[in-house]
Amino acid sequence: MSSIGLIFPDQLSLNNEVLEAIQDNDQILLYEPLETFYEISHHKHKLVFLISAFRHFKKLLKHDNLIHVKIEKERSLSLINYLDSLHEKSPFSNLYVAKPSDFKTLKDLMYFCQSHEIKLKVFDDKKFISTIEDYDAWSEGKKTTIQEYYYRWLRKKFNILMDDDGKPLGEKWNFDKENRKGISQLKVEVPQRNKIKTDSITVEVMIEIEDIFNSSPGDLENFNWAVTHEHAWILFLEFLEIYLPNYGSFQDAINKDDPFMYHSLLSPYFNAGLLDPMECIKAAENKYKESNGAIPINSVEGFIRQILGWREFIMGVYWDNMPQYKQANFWSHSKNLTDSWYKGLTGIPPLDTAIIESNNLGYTHHINRLMIISNLMNLSGIHPDEIYKWFMEMYIDSADWVMVPNVYGMGTFADGGIFSTKPYICGSSYMLRMSNHKKGEWCDVVDGLYWRFIENNLNFFKGNPRLSLMVNALSKLDPQRKKLILSKAEEFIENNTN
Repeated sequence: MSSIGLIFPDQLSLNNEVLEAIQDNDQILLYEPLETFYEISHHKHKLVFLISAFRHFKKLLKHDNLIHVKIEKERSLSLINYLDSLHEKSPFSNLYVAKPSDFKTLKDLMYFCQSHEIKLKVFDDKKFISTIEDYDAWSEGKKTTIQEYYYRWLRKKFNILMDDDGKPLGEKWNFDKENRKGISQLKVEVPQRNKIKTDSITVEVMIEIEDIFNSSPGDLENFNWAVTHEHAWILFLEFLEIYLPNYGSFQDAINKDDPFMYHSLLSPYFNAGLLDPMECIKAAENKYKESNGAIPINSVEGFIRQILGWREFIMGVYWDNMPQYKQANFWSHSKNLTDSWYKGLTGIPPLDTAIIESNNLGYTHHINRLMIISNLMNLSGIHPDEIYKWFMEMYIDSADWVMVPNVYGMGTFADGGIFSTKPYICGSSYMLRMSNHKKGEWCDVVDGLYWRFIENNLNFFKGNPRLSLMVNALSKLDPQRKKLILSKAEEFIENNTN
């Protein structure tokens, strides 16, 4: 009996082990219509990017027995139903797949294979450097799991940014404190990104997406993403040459007039397998060593930490805590989002700017995501499931493995602190310090939401030595000001939640 190799649109690594396992007489199933495409209104940029990249990937495959299942307006079969029909017509004994990006798909495949007595072989997804076994080995016996220490463990394991004595280059593991300059400290003009030309495959996909997923967010006139391994690599090299030197210092800065700044814009390519993370880490490390100081250590370390540290850690956290992770709701929040969170009409300029960027581009950088959008959603009492859905819908780099920990964990603390030591919340002062937004009445709203949240969760904040200062600060608020800002917060919540 034959075997089937199953590949999804976000598994485009050229060293995908499914391709090695498949024999000449076996079939490769390229499966486009992911369940989540129809369950969630994903951004059109994400849909075009993944499907076009998938079809470009298909052209690279030198295999005679390809089955290509394309997206369709009216779905006739789910993935499992399709595999059922395929098995019925031509029975197969083995199913090969790289680990899917979501727990549900893996569970469904396991059930299908078990019920049909098919041997399922799940390979590690090569868009990651480490494995869940690595994460388990590191985290075994630990009461808490902190990203920083997994990052150091991986640095040592793979000898990244280490000197000959086994110590970190620059004599520090982490240069994050040097990576917090506000936009007011930027004195040079940021080079603008080039417009990427779309080829016939991408144009064809755009037409399909507009037809099939016409109600999804996004304007394809703004689509500007690479869809091949070769082009993604070119953009990576451009990042090293043009943007990396200032990447670190202004990593957290918010420019309302420039959504990209010095950010790499590479996360979609890593998450789809168009870029190999270790290859990029090595290239960045070599670029730093060859630059003779032109690229500062805080920039290259900050970039590498996002890949080797944060990305690998989040993958481990996800698989270590599913499926129960999606039931987390530490604050017992229950409110729903209104259209204002989709249209950028909340009346808070930093929030509305970040929403409009997300809607138009399928992208906004991590500080807008963490300290503006998810922070204000959380302070407004939005249910974490609602926040998760919004983040999955809006971003070109969204995937279950990354959005579940980022939303339920870091973004909202809905998990109660599985890996975050504190909730990431802030008032208007942080937003003003990091951005070029002007002070206004919106500051009272944001500050009201902030202090309201602390007041509603006093016991939690009192019980944490690091956070008890907030309780003391709350008690010292001028009573009249407190009354004013809390009333504005309540008004905001009434107008922008259900």
